[in-house]
Amino acid sequence: MPQRTRRNLLKATGVAASVGLAGCGGTGGSSGGDASSTSSGGEGMTSLSPMAIAGTINHPRWSAALDQGFYADRGLDVTPQYKPFPAQIQAVSGGSVATALESFLPYLGNVVKGQDLVTFGFQAGLQSINALYVRADSDYETIEDLKGERIGVWSFGSSTVQAFEALMAERTGLNLRKDFETTTAAPPALIGLLDSGKIDAVIDVSSLTIKMEAQPEKYRNIVGLNEMWLNQSGHTLPLTSWWCTADWYENNTDVAAAMVEASKETVQYWRDNTTDILQQWGEPASITTDAQIDVVDEMANEGHVFRKEQSQEFVDSTWEFAALMQEHGYIDSVPAQDDVLKNPV
Repeated sequence: MPQRTRRNLLKATGVAASVGLAGCGGTGGSSGGDASSTSSGGEGMTSLSPMAIAGTINHPRWSAALDQGFYADRGLDVTPQYKPFPAQIQAVSGGSVATALESFLPYLGNVVKGQDLVTFGFQAGLQSINALYVRADSDYETIEDLKGERIGVWSFGSSTVQAFEALMAERTGLNLRKDFETTTAAPPALIGLLDSGKIDAVIDVSSLTIKMEAQPEKYRNIVGLNEMWLNQSGHTLPLTSWWCTADWYENNTDVAAAMVEASKETVQYWRDNTTDILQQWGEPASITTDAQIDVVDEMANEGHVFRKEQSQEFVDSTWEFAALMQEHGYIDSVPAQDDVLKNPV
């Protein structure tokens, strides 16, 4: 049986470094308090408490950025909060925080439902590295081979899972919820279910995708989300982008600009120092072994994991994907780019 190697995964996740759609959740503890608005910190600093998903690779990125002072250098006193996925995905739309890197597709859907939200960039947003994994000793080679079998996901509310559903239907004509037996569980529990044979395949969060990719003797990648979209569009998919209310953006465009510039600097530092960052701060993201660090370092060297820049071609591709999601019933309509995407810099 042909093996899907790490290099194949990287080829699938990485065509040009254009910008990276979908949403990824995890579990874990929390830190920091709620922050429903932007406030003035000490010595003229602007205080922000963006919410990030606990237990994901966002944790070491934020830790490195704060350690290096990229946000403080631009007058931003940033204190990230780490919350479980159900709380984080409602952070901006529910008014808990002023701005955060939120799942792109659900928030585009919130706009369609009438919420006055805008996004001001994909910089430092997580890109999709997620894939459909089976046990290495199984005979499954394609999505079609898994028809009627048991697939585990962490949440059907995740835009990563929804994106898999849409692209799976587009590519194979199969419906994830109707043509397979599906189960939902916390991300770490999904791997246990796969190991024990209680499920046959799994789509998991980014940090646990890394864990599986680092153990080719145990897990095999059937197909990646980016691979499916790259074959169709030539571009990768971002998981998250910066979201806020339209009113907050109009009153804090300078803050949004500072967030974008600091985020770009953060991502460059991340790419240049991935191994050191993960050795120091990888544990909250469950990245603890040399093999896992090597996987992420190689992805970072290819310009993946977090997005630094965005291009109009990428943005157009992202809106094309949103149109595909509309076609498959995940959002009711697709707002015009100019109505949603702002450029503060």
